[in-house]
Amino acid sequence: MELDVLIPLIFAGVFLTIDIAMFIRMIYLLKKSKDDTVENLGNKLNPYLYATGIVSILMAICMIIVTVMK
Repeated sequence: MELDVLIPLIFAGVFLTIDIAMFIRMIYLLKKSKDDTVENLGNKLNPYLYATGIVSILMAICMIIVTVMK
């Protein structure tokens, strides 16, 4: 496999791993705070949701680069 295709694929794998870790952390946070209000829970989850969105966009960009390079 060519290096110009392998590097974006590695980055996409790293971004996917980060994305999965964020989802696991959010599920853990939801299970941990059962008696919390919706507003407090939303404030706790917002950073994870933003990070997940950013990582998903970066993963999509890497996959677009891979597709264009082929």
